[in-house]
Amino acid sequence: MATTRARSHAPWSASKISTALRCSRLFHYRYVEKLPEPEVMPEARIGKAVHAALEGALGGAALPAAIEQGRKLLTDPLEQARFDHLSRGIPPFLDRIEAFRRRRRVARELVEFSLAVREDFSTTQFYAGDAFYRGIFDSAFLYDEGTLAVIDHKTGYRSPNLSITDQLEGYAVLAAAGFRSVRRVWLGIHWVADAEVDWVRPIPTQEIQQDLVPRVLANIEAAALAISDGPRSNPGVWCERCNYRTVCPTGIEFRFEPVDPDEPGIE
Repeated sequence: MATTRARSHAPWSASKISTALRCSRLFHYRYVEKLPEPEVMPEARIGKAVHAALEGALGGAALPAAIEQGRKLLTDPLEQARFDHLSRGIPPFLDRIEAFRRRRRVARELVEFSLAVREDFSTTQFYAGDAFYRGIFDSAFLYDEGTLAVIDHKTGYRSPNLSITDQLEGYAVLAAAGFRSVRRVWLGIHWVADAEVDWVRPIPTQEIQQDLVPRVLANIEAAALAISDGPRSNPGVWCERCNYRTVCPTGIEFRFEPVDPDEPGIE
């Protein structure tokens, strides 16, 4: 069972856990104070636009219209150029999905599908007061005798290995809880820029219950412990990409270190 400390910050998600473990001050800004983000990084805006285009195309919209709808979310020419480059990876992905549909008996397709579980990992509504852990699948396909494939879109640089296992494992836990008929879960990352999908081996639901559910609970407890003594900054390379860097005292200091005028070479 979860501790009172973990319950007090529910509902949790993979991104919320990672935020708590990375920087408790960022967690405080985002989830406790619910402070509006002073700025949004260009990568986040571009990623949102690409996700919107993929969501539209997978939802049945004509591809040109879906891409144009995503592009409208951007106003900066450089960001639009980056979006144009990334959107070239969308047609090959859709071709792969169409080929998959021809090979498999797809019973159900899910786009931007939300799931939530209670503390006992029974399902509940996404915004319900008893939601303890939740997440949103970018896309998923239920097919062939209880198999579910969950795909997460990533617009950043392709990782040489699947280093974001916590997020993927969280999806597996939610999938096993939300689809009782599912016997195994495939988890894949769609690297949009490379038009490639990297797959994790299929995970039987028994393994999810025995190994992944306890691991998710342990991660939640670790995150709750990390923020238990209030907001503390944890400066690092991520500070430069933090949306709260202009209001965080440590972030400001990290970006604008004072220059000693007496230092040799400084005029």
